[in-house]
Amino acid sequence: MSPFLKREMLEVYRNGLAPPFQGGLRKWAETFVDLPEGTQYSIPGPVNFSLFPNLIKPAAALSDPLIMQVNLCMATQVGKSMLSEIYIPYIIKNVPGPMARIFHDQQVSDLFTSDRLVPLLKNCAPIKPLLQYDRFSTGKKGIRMPHMSIVCGSSNTALQHGMSLRYFLGDELHQWDVGQFRKFLARTTAFAGRRKIICASQPGRTGGEWEQICYNGMVYEWHWLCPQCSTRQPYYWSKEKADNKGYGGFNWDTILMPDGETTDIERSCKTTWLECINCDCRVHDTPVERRYLNDTSDYALIRNNGDPAIITFMAPAFVNVGISFASKAAEYMIAKRTKKITGLDELMTIFVEQTLGKFYKREDQPDMSNILTEMYEKDKLDNKEWFVSMGVDVQRTGGVKYYVVRAWSKKGNESRRIAFGIARTFEELEALRIKHNVLPPMLHIDSGDGPMTSTIYQECLLHGSAVRLKEGVAYICWTPTKGDQKVSYKHKDNITRLYSEVSNQDSQFPVGHKLKGIPAPLILFSNFSLKTILNNLRDNRVEGVKWLIDVPDEEYDKQIYSEGLVDVVDKKSGNVTQRWMQIGTTDNHYYDCEVLNLLAAMRAKAFSATKIDENMLKKIIDSQKPAPV
Repeated sequence: MSPFLKREMLEVYRNGLAPPFQGGLRKWAETFVDLPEGTQYSIPGPVNFSLFPNLIKPAAALSDPLIMQVNLCMATQVGKSMLSEIYIPYIIKNVPGPMARIFHDQQVSDLFTSDRLVPLLKNCAPIKPLLQYDRFSTGKKGIRMPHMSIVCGSSNTALQHGMSLRYFLGDELHQWDVGQFRKFLARTTAFAGRRKIICASQPGRTGGEWEQICYNGMVYEWHWLCPQCSTRQPYYWSKEKADNKGYGGFNWDTILMPDGETTDIERSCKTTWLECINCDCRVHDTPVERRYLNDTSDYALIRNNGDPAIITFMAPAFVNVGISFASKAAEYMIAKRTKKITGLDELMTIFVEQTLGKFYKREDQPDMSNILTEMYEKDKLDNKEWFVSMGVDVQRTGGVKYYVVRAWSKKGNESRRIAFGIARTFEELEALRIKHNVLPPMLHIDSGDGPMTSTIYQECLLHGSAVRLKEGVAYICWTPTKGDQKVSYKHKDNITRLYSEVSNQDSQFPVGHKLKGIPAPLILFSNFSLKTILNNLRDNRVEGVKWLIDVPDEEYDKQIYSEGLVDVVDKKSGNVTQRWMQIGTTDNHYYDCEVLNLLAAMRAKAFSATKIDENMLKKIIDSQKPAPV
């Protein structure tokens, strides 16, 4: 036996005879845990709890044998997952037992195990000897030790059944399905009185299971201390004071844009301060004063009617002293503007949950899926006989924009091309839309992939406005689209359609822009299905429906017949499917425009796919099924 191996064996043996560590999780972690370089840890190196004061009391709770469950319900990027992770080597060394580390998604679990947990354990001196002689001991699904095992996986796997756990560590429970937590909790029954459960997640919607889990125990909230009157208080967000003289919490001076109406977010957010709810003391947005807040803040008990063996700690993003007041004020103003213009509260939800660290009570949202139908019905009341759509295909080189305007009979039996051509600018497209009485969302434009995508998202929003409909306030604009290889999409109403629901996309406007935060309403559609239907309409093979053009045109005619069915072999599976693809060198721009016109008509219910013969639809679906082996 080599001297090196002998020394290592003696070290393992000596560690096994060592008395239990008496200092608790914090002292042990600061003594032995070294967060590895090159991983996702924000501050690599020896653990230092003074940099994370919001984790000191949770660490003490994990060391307390009378506490069975610790919930870390906090904003993002404040160390809650890190605490769960440094607890793992502590357990391995001091009080081993079967453990499961469960995430909401298997891919996230795999990344955590390979990129964080394994490097962390190998970088921990007391744990490293337990790993290095067994090359099969670590993997994405977990880690096997000589004396215990750690299972890693997702919340929706069979891990919920057939295993006993002393330690259960759950992550991002706000994304778990209802009932999954209870199933894992049942796995710890055999260790009742000795088990330890850690749940780490940002808050979610009010009324959800994660909120119920948190409020089952004693709830502590992170409060700051006023340096003037010593009042300890939550991080309020513009909360009216008791004397009705101003607001406590975060405030700012509202600076307007040159139009005298729109808030200049970039300048306004820089004035943000934190004001005491009890007096006029202000804490300013400087590194020194933010550090004061963290050094003097502490947890305050806000609910004491739960199980004392279950402790919940809640904290906002401001426990991270690197986060400025200005950055979060900007996020809030953008979210508020978006909600005002569009009626959507997605960004406000993110702000409340991820910054304030609170559960969000979501307001009733307008059913955006019905807005086009409502506008179409309103158009009927104007006694117009035709419903007009406009399909636009943008060229990535040169910015040329092909367009086709098509009218659809409200009787559902005819459509006519009424204009087509090339536009050079987006303003020219808008002028054409107005000229031909095309409703803004009935202009469907191909966003595609590449550097032009964000520009098209922005142009769609720039040519829109807030409209009040019976469904609520909505931001109505051009509709960006993208063809997909899927055959169909299931909607929330459980109806399968040949196009998707709205997929909100970041248009990447700069901070301070009046439309910053308003999502672009992207629609995905089935390339194969819509093109098959279009080709049958084009050739007048749909009984009872006429598809017409206004005047013959050689270039248009060539392009409308530019695509054909091509057999495509999947490189991975070897299956053969058919796709409509461009044949030869003939351009297909007008063809793509007509596909988008068909999409617009289907979304507005001016044309229904059910008009297509059922055998034809079956052929569409069957052609996309895997070839028999």
